[in-house]
Amino acid sequence: MKTTEIISEECYAIRLQQGDEVAFRYIMDRYFAVITNFAKRIVVNHAIAEDVAEETFIKLWNDHAKVGSFQSIKAFLYIAARNACFNELRKEKNLQYRHHAYAASMTGEADFVANEIIRAEVKAEILRAVNSLPAKMKRVFQLGFLEGLPNRKIAEELQISVNTVKAQKFRALELVKGKLQGKDILPFALIILAAFHKD
Repeated sequence: MKTTEIISEECYAIRLQQGDEVAFRYIMDRYFAVITNFAKRIVVNHAIAEDVAEETFIKLWNDHAKVGSFQSIKAFLYIAARNACFNELRKEKNLQYRHHAYAASMTGEADFVANEIIRAEVKAEILRAVNSLPAKMKRVFQLGFLEGLPNRKIAEELQISVNTVKAQKFRALELVKGKLQGKDILPFALIILAAFHKD
């Protein structure tokens, strides 16, 4: 992350602490999808995950005076979301076994949550990189890697040849890797990108 981005983020953190709604909106816009995806990995159900994310951001706003740095805001979001997820699992009788599996030991729970935080952060960075791709290449990436469509279906939908789809997917992966080059998350990103890669 660039120094200017860090400075900007810290400014938003200070403004949020002072009750600035614009700063809150910036943080929510940037992290709502990330927290939703994080929650979905625990509760599985997308609608419940969105409810968890909403609850988490309401809690952030209610406790805005207590937050400090941008890093502490992110920690607050993940911890609040994790707790809300476990509360949801306790409510759902048919998901009780999941709660027991996740909460069997504090160490296991901490490892699971830490891994999911890393996954959510890395995926968010990948999606930011994808959003900067040229429009057609971005669409090929979304259809191929995120939606899992085969090359033939992508070619039909975009009215291009299968070879063009393959070339665009390869080029998109290379560009995304290039945009993540030099970042601490690159090794994790490569693992997730490999999981996306379906021929």
